[in-house]
Amino acid sequence: MSNKNVVDAVRTTFAVLKALVELDGAGVTRLANRLQIPKSTIHNHLTTLREDGWIVKDRHDQYHVGFRFVDVSYHAKRRLRIYDMVKREVNELAEESGEMALFTVEEHGMGVCLHRKLGPNAIETPLYVGYRSTLHHTAVGKAILAFLPEERVEEIIERRGLEPETEHTITDRGELYAELEEIRETGVAYNHQETITGLVGVGVPIKRQNGSVVGAISIIGPTSRMGTERLDEYLTMIQRSVNVIEINSTTV
Repeated sequence: MSNKNVVDAVRTTFAVLKALVELDGAGVTRLANRLQIPKSTIHNHLTTLREDGWIVKDRHDQYHVGFRFVDVSYHAKRRLRIYDMVKREVNELAEESGEMALFTVEEHGMGVCLHRKLGPNAIETPLYVGYRSTLHHTAVGKAILAFLPEERVEEIIERRGLEPETEHTITDRGELYAELEEIRETGVAYNHQETITGLVGVGVPIKRQNGSVVGAISIIGPTSRMGTERLDEYLTMIQRSVNVIEINSTTV
């Protein structure tokens, strides 16, 4: 059911911005074809966004998102009071483990990576700061889901689904709920090649004093280096970092 208070012009503007990101820049015609919107409308939105400093136009008449969004990103992350502390701990985890360490939060039913650090031996992945993904197939995502209210979990699954990323992704609701129950008991979530074949992750939630979840931290690496003993070692590192964050943050 459509909200009568929704402003269509605003939606169009953000559709244009999203398309510019997905296309890595584009001209008027390509955007019009992509969005099925008249060229004149696209041109008007682009002109307004450019005049207000949100996008730039290169010498080939291609439009790109501008650096003004970096400022917006900075202030978005500052909403989270523990961000600087989490960033420091994630950086140390990456250096100590040699793998990729990251911090993710939930927003609008999606996992949003707020910080990522690559260790000396880390495998490059498509993951970047700001990357959004569904929650059911990642260690951080499942760690977050496990400590959300039951009705919120239901709402997220209804909205986002349980689409498979690999052949190992959990796509059965009952199976996912059983794993979430285990995570609630142990405080640990795993990603056994459920997002990218060949990559394994272990994650731990960061919780407020009242037990609600703020986000989660994980370490990710290739199966060749992430056997049971190594996973246990990394888990101990993450738990130590989470403990530091939770103890020193009485108002997370």
